[in-house]
Amino acid sequence: MAISSVSSTNPLDQLAQSLVQRFDANQDGQLTTDEFTSFLSTFLNSLSTGNGNALGISSGVANANAGPKAALEGYDMGKINDPSNTHVKYKFGRIAQNYSLSSVTDKASAEALLNSMKPQMEASGINVLDIKGDKIQVKDDAGQPAWIDVIRATGSSNTGWQWLDTRY
Repeated sequence: MAISSVSSTNPLDQLAQSLVQRFDANQDGQLTTDEFTSFLSTFLNSLSTGNGNALGISSGVANANAGPKAALEGYDMGKINDPSNTHVKYKFGRIAQNYSLSSVTDKASAEALLNSMKPQMEASGINVLDIKGDKIQVKDDAGQPAWIDVIRATGSSNTGWQWLDTRY
């Protein structure tokens, strides 16, 4: 599924280009079956959760996430906005910034949210080994397993995204 018309002004063509760019994990300009499956999983999840912006695209065609967005604690926004920064932390941050934490009231709801994000995390190249409560176990940049606490103050009025490696 190659999208080659770069200069199109048609909003649907622009949306298709954004989707291919977002889900084309190997950056070959085409979606493989696995890449398209990742898109469908994320899209269907966004419909069931009401998180229309979970696709990670900016287009008037996609609905914005209805809940308030939580800040990304400990992230450099310059690195978040730099797609060449492929550190696991920033891959996760690019995804997390599109999700509201308004549904997170306890560890179980945090885990449900993180599980709903798992297909998108994996599509971005994050190797998710496990999810428990407000923590994810991933392979870090060196390929080592690491438990990361990604939701701060779960269920409080101060809930927020963070990246806290529990090994340190």
